[in-house]
Amino acid sequence: MPPNHDAVRDYYDQNTRLFLAFNRSRKAEDIHRSVWTDGAKTLEDALNVTNERIRAEIESAAPTQARIADLGCGVGASLFHIVPRLLEPKPAFGLTLSPVQARLAGQFAKQANLENQVLFAEGDFTAVPLAGESLDASYSVEAVVHAPEPERYFQEASRLLRRGGKLILVDDYLADRPLTQNESQWLETYVNGWHVPGVTTVEQVNLFAERHHLQMMKNDDLTPYLRLRNLPNSIASLLLFLGRHLPIKHAILPSVLGSMALQQCLFMKVIEYRFLVFEKRGG
Repeated sequence: MPPNHDAVRDYYDQNTRLFLAFNRSRKAEDIHRSVWTDGAKTLEDALNVTNERIRAEIESAAPTQARIADLGCGVGASLFHIVPRLLEPKPAFGLTLSPVQARLAGQFAKQANLENQVLFAEGDFTAVPLAGESLDASYSVEAVVHAPEPERYFQEASRLLRRGGKLILVDDYLADRPLTQNESQWLETYVNGWHVPGVTTVEQVNLFAERHHLQMMKNDDLTPYLRLRNLPNSIASLLLFLGRHLPIKHAILPSVLGSMALQQCLFMKVIEYRFLVFEKRGG
């Protein structure tokens, strides 16, 4: 397994239970961001805004008996929300690099009586153990940024989709403009702290997609609907300095610094949180 995959696996193995303890609502085992739009009034609503948008795209591709996969599924929260709301779906598939997440996802599936409807595996989303053209839709939430070679993700996603199938992404994208030294420092802290070497511009992502017969159909900016927790730059810079010099070896520390850096990047519009939809047109 490539070194970055080892780092991402270890990052989630060490941090997932902490993420769940501090970030979840009482009803949603979700470690993704809450988006306050589409009528969301509670944290659970906001956590499921992107899930509902994903479900709508799946239903437009396959109104019934949809064959779907979540590539980078975490502990399965998106699948647990989406699958019961689809009309007679085929068993869905979730893939994660983390064995801890795969085990937790399986446990949560049993608790929700979905163990026969949602199947989980540990693995790499650039080498998915499914046949070609076996999916009507696949999606990834805050996952592709972890790929050291993002184009390989799009190549594999295209292989898995039938013609007319949809690829749905919810992720961070880099602003297509020069960055100041201060902005670059926060971006580097985010990339290193969260192990996201694959963060790039929407324009670059679209080039990757087009090379593999995927045409962009939707590009929605969700950043305005996040409730940011950015700090004044002077205070954030002091906390970053202190955090880098603390004698703590646990992976939660770089994750916390990366989280702070992401908030600064989102506020400065260095990073944008976007909802992208692609359709397979050939190949």
